[in-house]
Amino acid sequence: MTAVNTVPKSQRALLSYSVEGLPHREEVLLKSLIRLLDHRTHQNWSWKAEQADLRVVGDQVALAAASPQPAVPTLTVAHADPQRGPFLALPLHTDALEVALNRLGAMVVHARGLGLAMTEVPIGEHEEFRMLRWPPAAVLEAPIRLRLATLMSNRPASVLSLQQRSPATRQECADFLADLQRAGLLERAAPPGALVAASAPDSVFPDSRFPAPARDTVQPGLLARIRNRLGLLPSGPQ
Repeated sequence: MTAVNTVPKSQRALLSYSVEGLPHREEVLLKSLIRLLDHRTHQNWSWKAEQADLRVVGDQVALAAASPQPAVPTLTVAHADPQRGPFLALPLHTDALEVALNRLGAMVVHARGLGLAMTEVPIGEHEEFRMLRWPPAAVLEAPIRLRLATLMSNRPASVLSLQQRSPATRQECADFLADLQRAGLLERAAPPGALVAASAPDSVFPDSRFPAPARDTVQPGLLARIRNRLGLLPSGPQ
């Protein structure tokens, strides 16, 4: 059994895994074991439905794989080794799972360092982001992060707005948003005035003003004759 990992969670890479083609019982057991191994693995692992850093697949999915070298590392969990990359035999054992996660996690982290993984978008202090869903426990290892996640649960926030609305430092807020981004839980919010400027009418109530009645053009000579007959103008030569 590997010793307890003494590296703080905040200093370990946050990685995700997806599960495809495993029987329900084995999938539930796998997720439970990964959670139990959280204090021993070299990375923080959390489940993600798709576009994860690691694919954990059953034997049928592994056999149906079209590419021998998929872009995302794949771990096959089955009774028989399909001879296609990393493999774990059923029934699962915690020690073997720990070794596999540490080895594959190191590969993912190394690929990130070489720029082979998705490039992270720099986070500006004034840029607002929306949290897509509640983060996994690996992201919320400190009470202050639970507070930050709560603040982002109902409205977009930036580094500066989180700092103003919480006891967290600016660096703590920036690190929290960066971890959310790495976990695929962050979405850039539209600028506040963008939608308003695009959709606002010229007037708040464009139909509130009645159009001015059209005036018929009156000839000057006709007005003069009317005034003359009413005695408003001195009579002149006819």
